[in-house]
Amino acid sequence: MMDSSLLSGIDWVRLWEDSYDSRSKMMRRDYEINDWTERAEDYSESRRTNQYEFGESVYAALDLHGAIPPHARVLEVGSGPGTFVIPFARRVDHVTAVEPAEGMIRMIRQNAAEAGVNNYSVIPKIWQDVNSSELQDRYDLTITSTVIWMFRDIMAQIRRMEEVTQGHCCIVGSIGTGQRFEAELWKKIMGDVPSPQYSEFPVIYNLLYEHGRVPQVRVIDYTSMRTFENMFRMYRVFYSIYTEITPEVEEAIRDALYRDSGDGPCVRKYRSAVVWWDPAVRRKELKGIA
Repeated sequence: MMDSSLLSGIDWVRLWEDSYDSRSKMMRRDYEINDWTERAEDYSESRRTNQYEFGESVYAALDLHGAIPPHARVLEVGSGPGTFVIPFARRVDHVTAVEPAEGMIRMIRQNAAEAGVNNYSVIPKIWQDVNSSELQDRYDLTITSTVIWMFRDIMAQIRRMEEVTQGHCCIVGSIGTGQRFEAELWKKIMGDVPSPQYSEFPVIYNLLYEHGRVPQVRVIDYTSMRTFENMFRMYRVFYSIYTEITPEVEEAIRDALYRDSGDGPCVRKYRSAVVWWDPAVRRKELKGIA
């Protein structure tokens, strides 16, 4: 547990909002649902690495600490290609995936069929358009990863996650590990423009604690593997948010990837924090805070 004295004088929600606003000011356009359809194949390949290592590691952390009962009903916010649908559905009663992108939904269905999983359903909407009051207390676990940085109104969306669960909530947030490749490629394409920050931990922990929750944390390490072309597609979509994709930009991406991985698969090592909490539990000194 973090000493509350370490939090004094810091407004963690404002810090989150400032980070969101800084990214937004840099963007020439916002992310669109079609971007995630375009990225469906590369994202699926990444999440499937080492037999769904990322999702399996998250499940193991939650299961070890009693945060997910064996007959659980799970809601995944922003499921992508089935990040948690596949590894979780093998062990729980049902997983509901909230996912708006048609390409991602196709990958969920394809990956589920290959894994022999059929105890899942899809809500084809963005999370903000889901009527959480209609799902109140329906799930034993509400979980999300990746999409959390898209929510400027972070506490409002967290409260909506809490509304639909009678058990735990979980946010899996990235830990910035200073990837040298990304930093060098950004500088080559964008020059001296500061790179956007997407790291979610420890800010997500601190804002939960600030608002009276009692979050638990475990750190996981995992590998992501993509083909050259899928990695190229990922970077092309990413940079299209911040600059015009010219032949020179495409060449810079291809050249950097080739120097990094040759013709073989592109392998990345990542670290994330699995943060979970019981919405019914509040710090004693802050009982009643929303």
